[in-house]
Amino acid sequence: TIFACEAAGYDMVLVETVGVGQSEITVRSMVDCFLLLLIAGAGDELQGMKKGIFEIADLVVVNKADGENKPRAEATRAEFERVLHFLSPATEGWKTPVLTASALHHEGIGGVWDSVENYFELATSTGALEARRGAQAVDWWRSLVEQELRLRFLGRPDVARRAHELEARILTGTIAPSLAAEDLLELLSQTTNPAA
Repeated sequence: TIFACEAAGYDMVLVETVGVGQSEITVRSMVDCFLLLLIAGAGDELQGMKKGIFEIADLVVVNKADGENKPRAEATRAEFERVLHFLSPATEGWKTPVLTASALHHEGIGGVWDSVENYFELATSTGALEARRGAQAVDWWRSLVEQELRLRFLGRPDVARRAHELEARILTGTIAPSLAAEDLLELLSQTTNPAA
């Protein structure tokens, strides 16, 4: 979808994820700049948040920094800034900023955008952006190859039958998953090397 948007002439594509979890790790491998958006009052939630999500963020923004929530937003910003001080930045040479904003009152949005532009300036000048895009292209290629190999292999009727049998045996505990994998992959070696 990102490539389709770029082909249509959009020079900026925003990708929104569903929330903190595995999807963010996947999206990190597809984007140039990863902005982690948080809400105020997340101090106690630091324990529950995965350190990994902070390690992949290029910018952190605490939203809803308005009204009675503004002091909590600032406290949350300060706490996350302290956490990031102990982590390696997601992009070499870049210090991940932690900002506050209020989308409702349109406050802090300019500062967020300035940080995005500063990030791209640094990442472009140091070659980090080009390196990241190259690594992403290789990851995408590997993913496509693995997906196609899986589809072709598991799509074979003999493999599908044997996989079904092995899954039933794994569920009943009559075969270990590692042995079942070897058994199934033996069908591949028999096809590629009929003399075996």
